[in-house]
Amino acid sequence: MYKSLKERGRAASDYYAGREDYFYLSPAGLTLLRGLEPLVRDYCRGRVLDAGAGRGAYRDLLLRHADTYVGMDIGGSSATTVVGDAQRLPFADASFDTVFCSQVLEHVPEPWLALAEFRRVLRPGGKLILSVPHISWLHNEPHDYYRYTRHGLSFLLGRSGFTVASINPAGGLFSLLGHILSSVVVNGTFGFPLARRVFFVLNKLLVKGLAMIDGKVEKNKVFALNYVVLAE
Repeated sequence: MYKSLKERGRAASDYYAGREDYFYLSPAGLTLLRGLEPLVRDYCRGRVLDAGAGRGAYRDLLLRHADTYVGMDIGGSSATTVVGDAQRLPFADASFDTVFCSQVLEHVPEPWLALAEFRRVLRPGGKLILSVPHISWLHNEPHDYYRYTRHGLSFLLGRSGFTVASINPAGGLFSLLGHILSSVVVNGTFGFPLARRVFFVLNKLLVKGLAMIDGKVEKNKVFALNYVVLAE
């Protein structure tokens, strides 16, 4: 059953990727989007690298602020401009104003190499906008290597030559509990068109409600689902 739910979950992610509904699959997605949006709005400029673009979940958001968008992933997709490895970026030094990397570093065997590469390709004054999971189930196995704490992130970024401007949690206990429930509901009904549509509407209401509650309580976010980072 667990394997079937994970397979349907990947199919659901593929189906909704690139649409606004993608971020309503669970409270984890919505709280992460809300954590990243202000950073993108305020700091995303010029030539932008979306490192690990995958299915292009954030492409539309980045395109609102970028002069030039470059989507890179180790596997090709419709959102990918360049096929490449984050640990060995196929770009010249100082060639981007912004590097955006969301939910990728857990899949990189040597993330310190990727961070050093992000630093290398950023122009002086350029910004890194990053998100990583703190709590998450296994996914994209066997290439699921790490979970990150605030302190680990600060260490890795400093080691790679970055100055950290902010590290903030995105999603807490209520989003965590809702993520489990949403995953069962959305993934379990995905193969059944009528049930999928009905339960997606109900799930969207659940996601909005839990994301709102999470924003008002559990301020310390001991159960942070993700961290969002701004560094330069």
